[in-house]
Amino acid sequence: MNVLRLIWSVVFIFTFVVPQAQAQRLVSKLSVQEISINSTFTGGSLSLFGNVEALLGENGAVRGPFDLIVMIQGPAVDKVVREKSRQMGIWLNAQQVSYSGAPAYFHLLSTRALSDIADPALLEELEISLKAQIHGIESPSPEAEILFTNQLMRLMKEKNIYGTSPHVISFHSDTFYSANLDLPSNVPNGTYLATSFLFKNGELLDRRAERFFVRTVGMEKFIANSARDFPAIYGIATVLLALFTGWFGGVVFRR
Repeated sequence: MNVLRLIWSVVFIFTFVVPQAQAQRLVSKLSVQEISINSTFTGGSLSLFGNVEALLGENGAVRGPFDLIVMIQGPAVDKVVREKSRQMGIWLNAQQVSYSGAPAYFHLLSTRALSDIADPALLEELEISLKAQIHGIESPSPEAEILFTNQLMRLMKEKNIYGTSPHVISFHSDTFYSANLDLPSNVPNGTYLATSFLFKNGELLDRRAERFFVRTVGMEKFIANSARDFPAIYGIATVLLALFTGWFGGVVFRR
């Protein structure tokens, strides 16, 4: 009889007294859906904000602390990295590595250093890293691929195209967060994906992805499209414009 009472007591405690683990979901938003590039564009700003909420149909307070990682990926492009060597006094292309589907832009934002948020094995599984997005498809050797990939990332970081920004996402309460991302003036056109990963105690709770667009507008868009779609006509028009400008300048200064 005493054993039966003990069992019922344990069941009662774990059912009604001990709080049950509550699942959370991430609700996120971007400040803009499109960033326009024109002749006066010197860079843009993107704000990210959101809230951690309980799953629909569940009650109870949501308590942190939480960690957040936001991965910004630009359109996929093909890249070729070449090594130049001096041969008989002339600089020539030597080895090269070709990449397929590398992000034209990549940036990681987080509440803390990535190694403090989750185990590196989990981050690798989720492909939350720049190296996970870059794959060599044509390389003379595995060693060359590693070397050229490191050089590619270095060059893109110098151009502010690739980057990592820890400690830029702030939780203003247990659940509400915000962050700002400054886009450089040379940000590529295309469709971008902002993927947010919500962590707590090193475990992934939820993820959410949103798209935004970077587009050239106005006369700059017309010129860029003409150069891409009609290269021969664009080249001839450029030469004629240069000849006319030179002739007109000569006439003006002759007077």
